[in-house]
Amino acid sequence: MYRSLLLTPLLLLASAACAEPTSVGKAQAAPIESIAFRISSWGRPIDSWEVRADGTAHHAKMVSEAGAPFGTYRLEHREFTITADDFAQLAAIVAKLPKPRLQRDDCEQRATDFPYGALELSQGGTSETIAFDIGCQDAPYQAFFDQLRTLDARVTALGGGHPVARVEQIGGP
Repeated sequence: MYRSLLLTPLLLLASAACAEPTSVGKAQAAPIESIAFRISSWGRPIDSWEVRADGTAHHAKMVSEAGAPFGTYRLEHREFTITADDFAQLAAIVAKLPKPRLQRDDCEQRATDFPYGALELSQGGTSETIAFDIGCQDAPYQAFFDQLRTLDARVTALGGGHPVARVEQIGGP
């Protein structure tokens, strides 16, 4: 009897240690607060946007006139709002990005003079910048960039129907 009284608490502790943690015990990742994207070429912006969990959004898109000299274009800026569902869909794409993050320096097949940029995430009071360079031709890196293209296309579609808030001239006289 004395042995069973001593073993019972030990068995209870052991079974608690082996049990699946409850939702209270699991660490929850903080929700994403904002997602921002920018892409440039030769030091000049091509496209950028930011969406926030509160629904505010901004998008700047390169527009080049037919026959314009190389490096001469305008950026059309749009301000708009998105739904909570739209933001959740974008955050779900971000959640699928590879970890650890892919690094350009690890690239084996590299082409030069391709656009480059960064995806910036704000989450739980911290920010992460995920730099990218389209010149990395490695298959895993291109798959990663396809995810970024999906994000960019989605935000471009969300902002496309909204009026231009301001125009910024790049290059030219």
